[in-house]
Amino acid sequence: MTAPSHLSADEGYGPAEQRVQNLMTRISAIEWFSSAGRSKERESTEQAMWEYMRGFGLEEIQIQWLEKDQLPAFFADRRLESSPLWLQIHEVPLQIRAKAEETGRLFYLSNLADRVPEKLFHLSFDGAFREFGSQGSTIVKWAVGAVMYVVGLACAWEMLADQDGWHNNPYEVYLQVFGAGHWPLGLFDGVFYAI
Repeated sequence: MTAPSHLSADEGYGPAEQRVQNLMTRISAIEWFSSAGRSKERESTEQAMWEYMRGFGLEEIQIQWLEKDQLPAFFADRRLESSPLWLQIHEVPLQIRAKAEETGRLFYLSNLADRVPEKLFHLSFDGAFREFGSQGSTIVKWAVGAVMYVVGLACAWEMLADQDGWHNNPYEVYLQVFGAGHWPLGLFDGVFYAI
């Protein structure tokens, strides 16, 4: 995929460049997982999670906070395919790609796919290892994977934010949870889990 003629191959996020840059700057400043297992900012974080779930039409969801030592058992007992939230969002990457193709922005999408991990992997890994290293490498990998997935979708959505129907980024609220230093683990059996 070649860069548009006015850009070099390593720059550019499209017509919504400034929005994407602002989001990238904001997420680069997050202290990843710094509040995991602590009560810091839980009330405002819960409000953000409820707002996020309402955006997907999920009402009356209970939020349960886990402790770090509960994470291995939590992940051993759960699969993404059993989450109603996952069932609603698992096709979002395909929708983003289709819209990027329709609007001639596949280059920008590809650029984001390269730049987001480059910018965030070490930051999120350092935070995950610091907070969850004692729980094992699988938990660290899950934490970093969650950051890469959510941030990648948030940035890709933002790249399309100038298009009709794409103005309100549903991942903005999810990023607020990460921004508070917590990790939103997901929705299972009517309970949204976080640490």
